Amino acid sequence: MTAARGLRIWCEMVTHAEIASPAVLAALAQRKIGLIVAAQPGPRAHLVQLARAARDAGLSFAVWPMLADAAGRWASVDNAARFASYVRALVDELDRASALPEEIALDLEPPIDRLRRMLGFRAPPSPPARSAPPPDHGEAILGALVRDLRARVPTPIRVSAAVIPLVLFDDEMSGLERWLGTPVRSIPWDHASVMVYTTLLEGYSRGLLTRNDVRPLLASFCRLAAARFGARAGVSLGAVGKGALGDEATYRSATELADDVAIARAAGIEDLTLFDLGGVLRRPPWEAWLDAFAWTEPSPRLPEATWKSRAAEKLGRGASRLLGVAGSLRPTRG
Repeated sequence: MTAARGLRIWCEMVTHAEIASPAVLAALAQRKIGLIVAAQPGPRAHLVQLARAARDAGLSFAVWPMLADAAGRWASVDNAARFASYVRALVDELDRASALPEEIALDLEPPIDRLRRMLGFRAPPSPPARSAPPPDHGEAILGALVRDLRARVPTPIRVSAAVIPLVLFDDEMSGLERWLGTPVRSIPWDHASVMVYTTLLEGYSRGLLTRNDVRPLLASFCRLAAARFGARAGVSLGAVGKGALGDEATYRSATELADDVAIARAAGIEDLTLFDLGGVLRRPPWEAWLDAFAWTEPSPRLPEATWKSRAAEKLGRGASRLLGVAGSLRPTRG
């Protein structure tokens, strides 16, 4: 068997030194799984060493910039100016160290505190008045960052987006995209990986959706991603371990991961990214997770929709239309 094309792994809940372990890099290289490595503000020595080690191992290497949680962590219109400034400085620093990545991956999500409230179905508190650019300014700032990185001289850098699956329900009015504050449609991404984490769809539904319901949702999101992004489309699968939110549901076994890979490939998506390496290394035998990710063949058939999966899609489309008609109903930033 041969591995699927375009396999990569998110590296967030793991140190750069752990990733650079010869055993880990060799296992990833054997399965042709590239790295997307989180980089928060702080010392760069280990990241630079990892970039060089990945290059020596023949692995693709992308950097995944993040701010501190207090600054929102991920990229959105809320922190666009601060985020763009950080990314530009990070790229310049890595360039000076001869550790320039092939790609920058921007994770488009609402600020982490706001996302926690959304997932907990809690209304946001009323924040104190503060100066912040309007959403359209944030969108323009992120768009300029992407264009500048792609046109960088003498070394252009590819820019990809990690995308919340809800935005795939949007039409040209972009209701959910604007409400979330995560501009996707207007920016010329080289690649877009839709974060269809079946474990999170099931877990955050609070028992409303079962594994049997989220399997057809994965297939549907894969088809929507292909229709929206064409050859630039990819899907992120997970989660093997908990992430930054701390309460994420995870795969019960590598068999569920293999099932997700089989569904995604059957739905026409070959560019797959797994969340995340930290979870893999903490659930031995960790090679079994990599095998399930790399060697699983496409399913002979896609899962049939359930009444709950159909209802979930109708709810998403309805929310998009409502928000699109009403304009941006985003809560006050804070």
